[in-house]
Amino acid sequence: MDPRLTRQTWLRTTAIRVALVAAVAGCKTYEPKPLDATQAMTEWRSRSPNSESVRAFAERLAKAEPDAPIAFDATDGLTLREAEPVALVFNPDLRVARMEAHVAHATAEFAGLWQDPVAGFELAQILEGVSDPWFVAPAVNITIPISGTPVAAKALADAAYVAELRRIAAQEWEVRADLRETWVSWSAQLVRAELAEAVVVELRAVADLAERQHAAGVLSRLDARVFVVECAGRAAEAIEARARAQELELELLDILGLAPGTPLKLVPTLAFAPRASEEGVLQDALLKGNAQLATLRESFEVADRSLMLEIRKQYPDLTIGPGYLYDTGTSGPFIGFSLPIPLWNRNQQGVAQAIAEREVARARFDSAYEHAASRLAVAWTRYRAGCDVRAALESSVVPMAEEQDAAVRHVATLGRVDPFLLLRAIDTKNDAKVRLATAHAEESIGAVRIDELLGPPEPPPTETDASPLSTETQDPLP
Repeated sequence: MDPRLTRQTWLRTTAIRVALVAAVAGCKTYEPKPLDATQAMTEWRSRSPNSESVRAFAERLAKAEPDAPIAFDATDGLTLREAEPVALVFNPDLRVARMEAHVAHATAEFAGLWQDPVAGFELAQILEGVSDPWFVAPAVNITIPISGTPVAAKALADAAYVAELRRIAAQEWEVRADLRETWVSWSAQLVRAELAEAVVVELRAVADLAERQHAAGVLSRLDARVFVVECAGRAAEAIEARARAQELELELLDILGLAPGTPLKLVPTLAFAPRASEEGVLQDALLKGNAQLATLRESFEVADRSLMLEIRKQYPDLTIGPGYLYDTGTSGPFIGFSLPIPLWNRNQQGVAQAIAEREVARARFDSAYEHAASRLAVAWTRYRAGCDVRAALESSVVPMAEEQDAAVRHVATLGRVDPFLLLRAIDTKNDAKVRLATAHAEESIGAVRIDELLGPPEPPPTETDASPLSTETQDPLP
């Protein structure tokens, strides 16, 4: 073999090897990071609603929403409004959703990059007929995306990231609505438990009275026994009501992302008013602010960008392959070109699928709007019915029941005691108060669902950003 060929071949091979080693040196290396359930459990149990991360998030929320509490202090008890930033920081589903947003962010960050060059090397020997039979041709193929595919891919990835942020904002708003509804239900259940326990105390007094009347020969043993059985039954109902309240409190801790047994006092509230309750303006507010519809708008944008990318893929990209050729004793640089011909395939399948997916995205938006409008009508009806029932109970039913109970007790002080009349008066009063608590809860839950459908309140404009995506999505991880 010609010594010059051997030396030139060695030099070119060495250069290719050095280039490959340099390229590989820039690649990531694998590092194992196994699961650690013990550490996760320790972190969960150590969370505090008064932590610095929650305080910082509560401050952001107060600046973005006019009705958010200005001062945050969980040491004197956690109110519903103060609990919302706690849930937004610690809720387990939201934490996973924000981690998923990092995937979309990483995709968008590196989308649209050119394909890596491909190194090639051809070595052949002509068996006879020439004095220098070796053919050597190293080359590097570089694809020039003249079709504009990287730009379309970058636009698609950016749209997907924005859609992911919208999805997180909608999920955050859903968590806040779930927290509000569960909080109201828990508060109403506390009222029911307290009323049930108060009834047990009153019935024990009536049972004692009936027992004394039996001893005096006024009541039979069977009649006196009725009050003992009634008292025992109401005691069981009180235990059940208190257990249900404790169950709802544990559900609240789960929404808040706090472990059971966390030293925390929750402040009950039954009052919640919607931001808007005029039937004529609700539909416009729904279309403008509903979080799910905002997410589906971005999903449609993703589908549209995907169609653009598939259309770009129909057009060919130019591949250039510069190299160096040594053939039959002569050598010199060369350059090769290749250009696919969009003749048969033309990415017809990808384009057709993208068109169909865009129409599906359009149909999903239309369907979601119809469902949301129907749900808004139901929520508004529930809210107005709750208002009317609560007003009626507060203005007439509860006062009348209390007056009846007071009258019966007044008669009892005069010595004309009828235990059965006392029992009916206690039942009537308790039933009226339980119905009032239920009506108040129904009214507030209707208000919560109206607000959920109307979407997050619009933040006040700032000099740097007049309309940010949402308070929660400006930073995927608070």
